[in-house]
Amino acid sequence: MSAEEWDELEPEREWTPADRLRLAAWVLIFANLLGVLLLSPVGDSAIVQAAEAAGTDDGPGRLTFWVSVLGVTLVGNAIGAAAAATRQRWAILPPLLAAAGCWAGFAAASALV
Repeated sequence: MSAEEWDELEPEREWTPADRLRLAAWVLIFANLLGVLLLSPVGDSAIVQAAEAAGTDDGPGRLTFWVSVLGVTLVGNAIGAAAAATRQRWAILPPLLAAAGCWAGFAAASALV
C-alpha cells in the first residue's frame, strides 16, 4: 500500500485544544498509576523508619497512608478516565486532585507517626 492510498484511507487528524487536554488527562492517569506503583513502597518505608526513630507504633500511620493513597488514586483516576472517555473538558482535574490527595495522605500519615 502506497502512501497516497494510505492518506486516502486515514486522513490527517486535526488536534483541537479539547483533544490535547483529553490526551494529557490520559497521560496523567497512567503516570499517576505508575507513580503510585513505584513510590508507594518508598512512602511506606519512610513511615516505618520514622516510627522506629520516634519509638512509636507504625500501624495507624501505615493504615492511613495505604487507605488514602489507594482510595484517592482509584477514585480520582477512575473519574478522570470516565471523563476522558466521554470527552469531558474537565477530565484532567480528577487525576491532578488524585496526585495531590496522595501527597496529602502521606502528610497525614507522617503526622500520625
